[in-house]
Amino acid sequence: MCHSLSPLNIRPQYHQATLSGRLLGACISIPVSQSFIKIVDIPFFKSGTMDTFTSTEVDAQLQHSIIPSNFVVHWRYVCNSLKADSATIWINLSDSQQGSRASTLIGCSLFLNRGMVTIKGAKAHTGTPQCQQCWKWEHTMGMCHCPAICCPICSGPHMEANHCLIARCCHSNPKATPPIPPTPADVPCSHVHTCINCSNPHAANN
Repeated sequence: MCHSLSPLNIRPQYHQATLSGRLLGACISIPVSQSFIKIVDIPFFKSGTMDTFTSTEVDAQLQHSIIPSNFVVHWRYVCNSLKADSATIWINLSDSQQGSRASTLIGCSLFLNRGMVTIKGAKAHTGTPQCQQCWKWEHTMGMCHCPAICCPICSGPHMEANHCLIARCCHSNPKATPPIPPTPADVPCSHVHTCINCSNPHAANN
């Protein structure tokens, strides 16, 4: 899943000066680049349970960590595999051209998801592909082995546009007390979404 803590918003600061009676504008800006770091071996499940730490819970912890949130451009929290009990956080960090901010963080440890984890350097990347057919990471539609398109909301074998018409969660239940009407086709599904990648309550394309 993809997130942004507090995207860096560097705005040039303008200073005014006068010369020969004319008002001049001088623009001072900071040359910036991006560095890439990762946090490895993060506990994915809460102690003694199969309940996962949600991206919201991870976000709250990162906000109070040694990683300066105002310099985090983008981050992604991913379970290491379907059968793994650990996860990795990939972070794009706004940095100086020398990478001094990342250099300060690499090798440091922090407490995350009730475990002591380590920050490591990561290679620059253009982005991990996400299949638009099955909504899993690491491959594109041309390499997908899924026989039919999947809904990113519920992983059912239908298009997202038809979710409210086909998915059981949006069907009516007249036997319920009180009776539950169907979700209108032109209204977004208000039920709990389930990501096929991390099982957290969000759509796979969100």
